[in-house]
Amino acid sequence: MNTAKISRTSTQVLVVGAGPVGQGLAIELGLRGIDCLVIDKNDRVGVAPRAKTTNVRSREHFRRWGIAQALRDASPLGIDYPSNIVFTTRLSGYRLARFDNALYCAPGRNPLYSEHAQWIPQYTVEQVMRDRLHTLPSVKLQLQCELQGFEQRDDSVVARLSNLATGDRFEIEAQFLVGCDGPRSLVRDAIGARLEGKYGLSRNYNFVFRAPGLAKAHMHGPAIMYWQINSDVPSLIGPMDTGDRWFFMPTGLAPDVRLTKEDAPALIRRATGVDVPYEILSADEWVASRLLATHYRDRRVFLAGDAAHMHPPFGGFGMNMGIGDAVDLGWKLSAVLKGWGGPALLDSYERERRPVHIHVMGEATANHNLMSNALLEGDIEADNELGEAARRRAAEHIQSGKLSEFYTLGTILGDCYADSPVIDRAGRADPPRDFLNYIPRAEPGCRAPHAWMHDGSSLFDHFGLGLTLLVSSKEKHAGVAAAEADARRLGIPLAIIRPDEAGVRGLYPQALTLVRPDQHIAWTGDVWTDDVLPMVSGMRVLANAEA
Repeated sequence: MNTAKISRTSTQVLVVGAGPVGQGLAIELGLRGIDCLVIDKNDRVGVAPRAKTTNVRSREHFRRWGIAQALRDASPLGIDYPSNIVFTTRLSGYRLARFDNALYCAPGRNPLYSEHAQWIPQYTVEQVMRDRLHTLPSVKLQLQCELQGFEQRDDSVVARLSNLATGDRFEIEAQFLVGCDGPRSLVRDAIGARLEGKYGLSRNYNFVFRAPGLAKAHMHGPAIMYWQINSDVPSLIGPMDTGDRWFFMPTGLAPDVRLTKEDAPALIRRATGVDVPYEILSADEWVASRLLATHYRDRRVFLAGDAAHMHPPFGGFGMNMGIGDAVDLGWKLSAVLKGWGGPALLDSYERERRPVHIHVMGEATANHNLMSNALLEGDIEADNELGEAARRRAAEHIQSGKLSEFYTLGTILGDCYADSPVIDRAGRADPPRDFLNYIPRAEPGCRAPHAWMHDGSSLFDHFGLGLTLLVSSKEKHAGVAAAEADARRLGIPLAIIRPDEAGVRGLYPQALTLVRPDQHIAWTGDVWTDDVLPMVSGMRVLANAEA
């Protein structure tokens, strides 16, 4: 007989899953004083590699959350470690190509974004986020706590939870529940969402190992990733953390191949041609797939991150795309809970994020199709003219084929929520997408163009937790007073900024630009009208918005 006690408590938002997506959502809510409980059935420890790239867009959110510097300080390889990606036959072999400053990790001020990317293990990212959560009084984190099920009511969700450490069971009543519980999402199953797409694009292994001396045992210089192109063990390898910790991923494995921790040292020696001690710390088998949930919401329950979408990791989009979900949903839930957000605001979550997911999934799948084994040329390791010719062909293939994997600022920053019911694009055509070349656009739906201010701050630092009205007009504008009056009447938090820098005004050609908390533009115009805030807040759906 189970004698575990059952208790009942409540919160405004229950977040299931304490990875970067769940924690990011909780930070968005906690910064606005929303009561939030984050649970995870695991203890979130270990050395499994998971994500290793925190891209420029995610780090812009970390900057908003006040932890960009903390993440920078936590960089295990040092923030100045070069984010080069080297293609070679083996660590002991011929260099084929190199991509410098891949993924935009180099420190420094770029006019296009407020934060550079960072090569850092996901478990370190999570710890920095946990430290931030602990500073937010309205947020509670409970690990080793499992969701058993839930039921929805008209005005709440009642979830059944189990404390795996004590065996205690309890119920929690929340106004909203968000499933950030990963690929095997219980929440997704409970709301009847199915994954559609293709499962099993490839079967892969990730090994994390310790190898003292490996960094100095080759002549290819420092890099965050080495792609090894050979017919023996095509693979990826790279440094991951202090203490000579590396990761290794063989590619092109036959379906019947099974690898264990015991197999790994010999396999790494064959792949690299470098004989140093290899201590295997973890071995993880994973399957690359392209899958999208049929829907992301059922009434008061939402999906975010891998619970809603899965794709190959090549390009470093996965964790970062989930953080984008958390940001989009977080401020909208807060607005609704605080009374200034309407029904259309929550309806806009899937309308805005699904096109992003579809686009990025296509990019990631294309990158996956060109793995180490697919770049192989005959005689590539031969020490003769045939080998030199094969290496030249491989280098040309790499330079043209992998550019879209390592230089993707257009993909990272170019999202435009053109189909949103709470953004007024006024008949504008969708902006073109270019994975490489990001063009800032002060248009509704697009990320607000970034600029550095003359005092050294970022323009984004001046945006508020609510809406921000950026005034480009040098003269006094009647729309400012009207916007402030509308905001007071509707209870909507609105900050007004008037940048003096001519360069900033040049980026925002219209007199008034209304920016959302997620730094996307909601509306622009030269004349303020009293229907702008009701539309942006979701109180009134655009007349031309599709259902």
